[in-house]
Amino acid sequence: MLCTGALGLACFDIAPAEPDDGTGGAGGGPAGGAAGWPASGGGAGLGGGAGVGGASSGGAGSGGASAGGAGGSSVGGAGGTPVFSVKGVSFDGVQDWLELSTGFLGVNDTKTVTGSLWFKRVGLGKVQCIGPEAAGSNAPNQLEFTESDAFRLVWRKGGGGVACDLSTAPVADTTSWHHVMFSVDLVDANKKHLYLDGVLSMSTAYYANTTLDNTGSQWGLFADNGGNLKYEGEVAELWLAMGTYLDLSQAANREKFRSAAGKPVDLGQNGAAPTGAAPTLYLTSRPGDPPNAFAQNRGSGGGFLVHGSLSAAATSPSD
Repeated sequence: MLCTGALGLACFDIAPAEPDDGTGGAGGGPAGGAAGWPASGGGAGLGGGAGVGGASSGGAGSGGASAGGAGGSSVGGAGGTPVFSVKGVSFDGVQDWLELSTGFLGVNDTKTVTGSLWFKRVGLGKVQCIGPEAAGSNAPNQLEFTESDAFRLVWRKGGGGVACDLSTAPVADTTSWHHVMFSVDLVDANKKHLYLDGVLSMSTAYYANTTLDNTGSQWGLFADNGGNLKYEGEVAELWLAMGTYLDLSQAANREKFRSAAGKPVDLGQNGAAPTGAAPTLYLTSRPGDPPNAFAQNRGSGGGFLVHGSLSAAATSPSD
């Protein structure tokens, strides 16, 4: 089956629906300095020797007790309900985007990918690349928002063309945070899943048993790899695992990314909590992190250069 020109819609489905150690520590991380979670080089890293938030994971916590304190929850105070606190970051749609000037570390072309993202829309009615994109603005963007404001998973095929093309219902709301998660295994047409705010929302334009192109030599994120089609809006907790398939038709797997209460879940310090291994990308901003730290990538694929300057979002999906 060839994919040329405009792609018609084949179907549209709508159906209901550990924490690691402290952020930082004495040993530091591969991109950091002598201590703390990876900084962009040199120095003490984010949070210094004790990790972000002070002497314990998350410091005092939102409820007053230390993380994991007596009678408390992993992040709350004594007897409180567990709360995982994240920060959103804002991309201005003019200057801000992220770039990786090499290929992703340890990645090959595969038939599988799983991902999760929290977002709050600002700019509407135009194509905006989420990425990661490696082939220029005339090629598939992997992840994008369309002119009709749908979230679209349109992954490039190894060697060129399109491997799969799935879309959600339009998301034109600019007042609230939303969550999207997806997984595909191209071997089986039944192994494709796309959820918006915990509800199946998937229109299939194209899906073929081929390979996903994961091996470009230079990547753009929140823009294509030339800095075009920039994203205008707020984001949090970008998690993307190339070469991994999770069956998101199972509620237990969906709740690895979005709680039953509709809030972010702690994916672990390097994003390994959902699968036991670090994903290709895990971009997160925790309390105490400067906005540009979002680009460091706690996953395994390598860190990104910031073009422009990210700013802190006024709200968060964990609010």
